[in-house]
Formats: sequence, C-alpha cells, structure tokens
Amino acid sequence: MMTLCAALTACCGEKSTPIADSPARVVGRAATLDDGSVSFDWSGVYIDIRFQGTYLAIELSDTKRNYLNLWIDGEEQPKLTSEGDHTTLVLFNNPEAKGEHHIRIQKATEAEQGRITLHSLTTDGRLLPTESLKLPRHIEFYGDSLTCGYGTESKSGSEPFLPETENCRYTYAALTAAHFGADYNLISHSGRGLVRNYGDSLQLSDPTTTMSARAFRIYDEEPESAWDFATSPYRPDAIVITLGTNDFSTQPHPTEEQYIAGYRSLIEKLREAWGAELPILCVVHSPAAVAGVKAMTQTIPQTAMADISWGVYNRTTDLGASEHPNRYGQEKMAKVVIEAFAQLTGWE
Repeated sequence: MMTLCAALTACCGEKSTPIADSPARVVGRAATLDDGSVSFDWSGVYIDIRFQGTYLAIELSDTKRNYLNLWIDGEEQPKLTSEGDHTTLVLFNNPEAKGEHHIRIQKATEAEQGRITLHSLTTDGRLLPTESLKLPRHIEFYGDSLTCGYGTESKSGSEPFLPETENCRYTYAALTAAHFGADYNLISHSGRGLVRNYGDSLQLSDPTTTMSARAFRIYDEEPESAWDFATSPYRPDAIVITLGTNDFSTQPHPTEEQYIAGYRSLIEKLREAWGAELPILCVVHSPAAVAGVKAMTQTIPQTAMADISWGVYNRTTDLGASEHPNRYGQEKMAKVVIEAFAQLTGWE
C-alpha cells in the first residue's frame, strides 16, 4: 500500500506520454490506434520500459479482466490485474531509487480474457530508449492451451480452469526462448486445433475458427484483423508449431491425410509470409499425430519434430487445471523442445 509520502512524490512533477510516442518496446502482435494508444489480445505480448526516476505508471483499458506479469530491474513481482476503462496501474514507486530502471509487463492470460489497450506512461523522471533491450533472435510460437500456459500455476489436475492460474510465463515456449536468448511472441488459443477444434461434432471444424486462420491475425478474437507481415516490427528467425492435441482429443478425429494436408498448408503460408528458409519445429503432444508429422517433416526441408506425446512429464504430479501440464510439466516439455530446436537451427 502506498504511503502518504510516496503518494505525494508520485503526484508532483509527473509527465504523461502516449504509448505510441514513447520509447517503450512492444514485443508481439499489436495495433497502434489513431489516438496514440496500442492494443493487443494475444497471450504473451510484453512491453519493455526504461526510465530514470522514482515513479512510473501506465494508463490502460481492458475489455474484460486480464493478469499481467511484472518485472522490475529483472526481479519478478506479484502479478497485476488489468480491468476496466482507463485505469492506472502503478508499476514503480520508490522515492529512494532515483536511478535508471527497466520495467517489463506481460499479458499472462489469453485473448478470451479480453483485449488490452495501453494509453500512456506517466513518470516523474524521463523515459529512456529501449533499443538495447532487443535480443539478437526472435522465435514465434503457434499453439493451443499448452502454449497459452493453461493451468501452469494450478495445484492439481482436478482443478478447473481459472484465469488466475493461466500464465504463459511458465510455458515451454517462454523457457525455450529464454534458453536461446531470444525475444518471442505467442499465437495461441486454448481448445483450437489445426483443422479441428476441441469438442467439435464434425471431423473438420469451420476453417475460419481454427488456428490455421487465427495465425494470420492482429487480434486473435477479430477475424477481419489481418496482420501485415511485410511491415511487421519483428521478424522471427525460427518458428515452433504445437498444434494437434485438440484435433485428436475427442471424436470424430480428422483423418491423418486431412491433418497433414492442413499442416503442410500452414507451413507453406507461414513461409510465404516470413521467408522460405525459415526453420520450423513441429512439436507433437498427441500420440495420434506422431507418425504423420514425423513423415511430413522428413519431406519438407528445414523442418523437424519434437515428440512430447507420452512420458515426458508425470501425469499426476506435473498436472495443473483440467489435466494440463503445470509449470513443472512445462519445464520437462521444454527440455525436449530445446534439444530438437538446437538440432534443427544449429543454435548453441
């Protein structure tokens, strides 16, 4: 809780800057609005801010309720809650710390929990450039609940899904990117598949609802929002795809031919968008998809498979909400993904 002294410090000599006019670095798919705000809904989008001063706050709006990871000078802090229209979150408030500081906030929850719009930054000091924070590599991950971090903070597999226990921070994706010293972004949505979504009564879902369509959007939840790959502020050096669990989780399953045809099509479109030589790692979680994906990657250059379909993590102690892998299960998945990724890319 902020003391009176701290409150007085925070309100004196402050200056607000629209996000789009600030040197803050937004990593992931986001849109700059006419008023200088920046909005996004994908899980994992993160914002780097450097400033010199004792106070920093951000004004934002949220269409629902999201949770945000927060780091101050590299130290992880308790999560913040984003909710409501034009609310202010204090990110840093320490009258004794007048030096330079690095703040990172990250959307921990997925798009179904709402869209965030960042309006402005307010500080009693000055905002600093963030170019030096850009890492030499970038990985883009396409996936489902495993990539969103569904249940990573949950205590057992019998617990129901709660937004409070979903955190992409603890996923195999975030851990893989950290291992290779790479920036990253997540294009993922729980329950969605490559050609068939979880629980669909049809063998093939409406293609506009699957991840094969969502992969090309600015906003996960807005079908008409096409991402402009040509002017993208980031370009991945490699891609990881983890799709198929939902395709085969309930009946009726797509045929192997239907699934692989959809996979080939997605790879072709991503390479057309990002570059023909882009390395792509295909991570398989469903045993039903292993044989088909293995055969496919043997025929497509610069692709490989990582098999996490069985025995990688413990099916009791490593489970979170709705029997999804918790943070410890995700760590074990990451080890397999990192090894296969290194072999594919040649990255140490």
